[in-house]
Parts: sequence; C-alpha cells; structure tokens
Amino acid sequence: MKKRHFGLAVCVLPALYLLLSPVYALLNYDLFAAEAPHFVRYVVIPGLLAACFLVLGLFARPNLSILAGVCGSSILLGLFLFEAMHTVTAVSVRLGMFGQLSEAQAETLRRNDNMVPGFTLRYLNRVSGTDELPEALLSGFPAAEVVLCTSGDGVVSYTADRYGFNNPDDLYDDPLDLMLLGDSFVEGFCLPPGDDLASQLRAGGIRTASIGIRGNGPLTELAALGRFGEILRPRRVMMVFFEGNDWENLERELAVPWLRTALSPDADFGLQSAVQNAMRQARSSLPEHRNAAVTSVDLLTRTALFRNFVALQQTLTRLGLVYPKITPSNPEFRRILHRAKQLTESWGGSFTLVYVPRIDRFMGPFSSDRPFDPLRIKVLGAAAAEGIEVIDLNPAIRAQADPLLMYAPDAHFSRTGAEFAASEILRRVGAATPGSRQLPGQVVENE
Repeated sequence: MKKRHFGLAVCVLPALYLLLSPVYALLNYDLFAAEAPHFVRYVVIPGLLAACFLVLGLFARPNLSILAGVCGSSILLGLFLFEAMHTVTAVSVRLGMFGQLSEAQAETLRRNDNMVPGFTLRYLNRVSGTDELPEALLSGFPAAEVVLCTSGDGVVSYTADRYGFNNPDDLYDDPLDLMLLGDSFVEGFCLPPGDDLASQLRAGGIRTASIGIRGNGPLTELAALGRFGEILRPRRVMMVFFEGNDWENLERELAVPWLRTALSPDADFGLQSAVQNAMRQARSSLPEHRNAAVTSVDLLTRTALFRNFVALQQTLTRLGLVYPKITPSNPEFRRILHRAKQLTESWGGSFTLVYVPRIDRFMGPFSSDRPFDPLRIKVLGAAAAEGIEVIDLNPAIRAQADPLLMYAPDAHFSRTGAEFAASEILRRVGAATPGSRQLPGQVVENE
C-alpha cells in the first residue's frame, strides 16, 4: 500500500505541473488556445501527458508507477535546474538593459549632468503631462549623453544630435539619403557608436539618420515621421518593424487618445521648437530616476521573470518549443503604413518597410518559422496591400550558417547582425542611391 501511495505521489507531481499549461492557456484563450496549433501545443499535448501520469499513478502496478513518477519528476527537476542556470545569466543581461550601475559608474553618472539614463518616449510624455500630439515629445534630449546599457566593460552610451537621436550632428549639413524609423534596434541598443545599423549604413555610403528610441511602436514612429520628415526630407524612409514586440507596442499606442490622432489625414504633428518646455520638464524628472538603483526585484515587477521561470521559458525556447502569443488582427497597422507612405511621397521620397525577425525563430534543434509566421504574414500583407516595398530580413538571416550570431545576448542586433542588416538594405537600395557603395556579404534573395 505504501508503494502504491508513493507511486501515486511521484506521478501526481509532474501531472500537476503539466496541467498548468492547459489551465493557463484556457484562462488566456485568445492568446494561447484560440488557434489549432496553439491549442495542440499548450492544451492537448501537456494535457495528455498529465493524464498519462495520473493513469499510471492510479492504475499501474506500484513498481511501474514509481518508475514513471521518479523518471518524470527527475526530468522535471533537471529542466528546472537548466532553467535556473539560464535565468541567472538572463538576470545579469536584463539588469544591464535596465541600466544597473556599479558604485563607480553611478558616481560618474551623478557627476555628469549631461548624462541621462535610457528612456522611452512613453515615459517622457507621461511625466511631462502630454495630452496633445503637437505638444508631445517625439525625440530625446539634444546633445545629451544617453546611456544605452551597462556591462562589465562599462557604460555604453551615445551623444545625441541636435534633435535628440543617435547620429553625428554634422549629418544634417547635407541632404539625407535615408531616414530609419524604429525602436531600440534602430537606436542601436547596447552597441558602441559606429556599430549600430545607421552607422553601418553610413559606412556603406548612404547618409542615414536614425530616428529611433527604445520602446517605440509603429504609431509613435508615424508621429516622428510627421514631425521630422518634412524638416529632413530624406530620399527614402524605412520603418524597421521588429516582430518581437512592435505589434504589442502598437496596441498600447492605440489606447493613447492624443497619439491616435497621428492617423488623421489632417494631423498636426507639431514643431520641435514648441515642445521645449515639455522637454525641460521631462529632463528634470530624470535625476531622481537615474539615481535609483536597479535591482533584481525590478525584474520581478518590470518583467515576467517569475512566470517565465515557472513556464521553463528559457529551456523550451532553446529547444524551439515556444510558440508566441496568437496575433490578433489590427487594421490600424495598414492605416499607419498608408499614412507613412503618403507623408513620405509628399516631398518626393519613397517609403519601405524592413522586417526584423526575433531571435526565438532560430533557437533550438526544433526551431521553425511556422509558429511565428502569422504575424509576419499580417505585416507583409498590409505592406503589399499598400504597394509598399518590403525588405524581409527573415529569409536572409535564416540562410546564414549560424543565425544566432546576428543577435546579442539581449536579443537585439549584435555588431555582426547590424552589419548584416545594413548589407541587406544596401543591396536593395544602394545601387539607386548616388555615391553609395555596397558592403561585402553573401547575396541572399528575399522572399
């Protein structure tokens, strides 16, 4: 009898854990169970495995149920140890992304009044009390030294140009060939000056302005185009869409009434000279923010660290077994592309969409594009419907011998990735841009 009870107990343990997946998926049905592949992955498969353990625990011979339960529990323990190892590494990377400073680095930051920690425009507009698009902050702080991230090697930062972006200020002395709209991938997250995407394009002979700030989504990028496009009038505009979070960022942006007005055909995007008071107010809020220590506790409140640990997120990602959330339809994205193209063409420029895949596509022996492609299909379909050229980096990166080299540990572009993305863009537009030269690289045709 004791053996049977022990067998049942060790079988129930993995069964209960496996049941967490279908329970969570069904509670969040629209995100994890509303489509057949997700339903099979998050409900059917773990549910059947849990049922097998329960049947073995209840009805199998004690020796068999003990063997099955001990094996299942041991495998589960091993997976959690593997997850813990990678979570420790992820914590150090995340703290660097949030700008954790050593005591010496913090003292340097306190002494340098011109150095500011990384920020999002969403944060700046919140602290400045923005409620109208013409008054919104759509750039960073001119001439400020902006911290991108911190690491054991020190602080990675850049000196912002006259508009508050990561460019050399003399870039604007001559007409621009290209304006890049985007988030941290365009800002050059955690890449030293000269290694980011815009710098790599400039090295290829195309005068490129990075109009990107971390946390931006497509609607904020449209607003930035509306304000700075007419001033800079580049020959080309490219919106860099990152499939990892831009769709979710767009959902949050559309919930902001003043930002949503950027979709209007007669939207007033405002003048940069008119937002100086709001910029000073936002800047004054940063000293308190920059002196606050970033700790591991912040990861629990600002990220889904605990939930991801329980879900074995790091482990399953490395096995290629993680499916992203189900992508809801969002017709406003096509409206954004339509309006961005319209704005660009108003001064005779051309508009292009650049699609950047997430690192998860290329991790693990079972990695594949199928779980991630619904979003890609929606984004590329919206661009096609508007007659917009697309530079899709997914097939080009997939064709490389080791796609993971394109990404840093924080899942942004590595220097190699930024250089590769620049070479793909140059290959498509370099020949049509006066004075440009192509970067070396393997020719890969886009789908």
